[in-house]
Amino acid sequence: MKRFSQQLAVAIIFLLPLYYVRFSIGPVPTNVIEVLVLILLAVTFTSEKRISLPHWQPILLILLGLIFSTSVAYDQQVALGIIKGWFLVPLAYYVCLATLFGPDERPQLVKPALASAVLVSAYAIAQWAGMIPLLAHQGEAAQQYIEQGRAIAFFESPNFLAMYLVPLTLLAGGYLYLTKQLRQLGWLMLPVIAIGLSQSRGGMLAVVAGGVWLAIRSYPVSGSRRPWWFAVVAAGLAFVLAYFRGGDDSQRFYIWNQAIIIIGQHPFLGIGPGQFQVHFINLGDGSPIFEATKAYALHPHNIFLNFYLSAGVAGLVGFVWLLVRLFRRVSALPLGLAALAGLVAVLAHGVVDSAYFKNDLAIMFWLLVFLALPKETEDHG
Repeated sequence: MKRFSQQLAVAIIFLLPLYYVRFSIGPVPTNVIEVLVLILLAVTFTSEKRISLPHWQPILLILLGLIFSTSVAYDQQVALGIIKGWFLVPLAYYVCLATLFGPDERPQLVKPALASAVLVSAYAIAQWAGMIPLLAHQGEAAQQYIEQGRAIAFFESPNFLAMYLVPLTLLAGGYLYLTKQLRQLGWLMLPVIAIGLSQSRGGMLAVVAGGVWLAIRSYPVSGSRRPWWFAVVAAGLAFVLAYFRGGDDSQRFYIWNQAIIIIGQHPFLGIGPGQFQVHFINLGDGSPIFEATKAYALHPHNIFLNFYLSAGVAGLVGFVWLLVRLFRRVSALPLGLAALAGLVAVLAHGVVDSAYFKNDLAIMFWLLVFLALPKETEDHG
């Protein structure tokens, strides 16, 4: 039974994009990935004698923050749906991983991550080349990205494509590099091309940020002799690519400013998950930038602002606490370093976008948290 559970857990990584296949079970909306995770959770709980929950203290604080924040949400049904899809289901998957996979079994989770990144990239490149049409769920907005020559795959925007590919690329690429599986690195050409075709400035920043962190942090592991100036130059190029591609960031700065105002109005509990656009519109002043931005302001476009507003002070503290613990207890093993490089990329992209608050990205985040665990951990539930 454990072998079946492990195979299902591996399959979920490969099948992550199938969360777009949505349906309802009775009154409850769900999707393919949620159903697979619930099956995995049921099998794991019935077959395993001991359930593991590493880092349970900050996780508990995040959940408490979400509960308190939801109590003041305008639309509690939306908030509860987000808690289910972006927190409870991903955390259930995290619990299953921690229960089913010992330290020596974790590397088998890298191959499905690589395979998913490669296949999604191939799809994105073929679509960019005009070989694959847009899908029904992508809507009219996606057409503008195709006309701009940006790769999008089956996501709603090129940024979503980059947020999906970058952490998986760094995880797989970092692990293959540090374990000297250099011939396998050729597979990463497709994700790199797809990320470039997405023209996502945040994605470009994230790739280099994660790569530079890995190059510096893995020096004793890889034996690399690259000079320190390489990291400095690479970081500089990342910021040039990210912020001077010719785009106008005035809307993003406006959204950040409005988010800070909303935080000032709700400094302790936040406003609840999925409530940002309502509060943003309530602050509307009828200015041209407000009218141009309100449809774009579905979330604060910053991972830390989003945690603060979605889960209040408690949730933000829990999130930061989790990150501090991860980076303080970083494993010197190749897999741990590669996983943390992926998390660095998530945080780097999260500066300019909400790189957690989406079904596939949330599961990917907790996958990286699991793979970054040291060999021995004392945190169990």
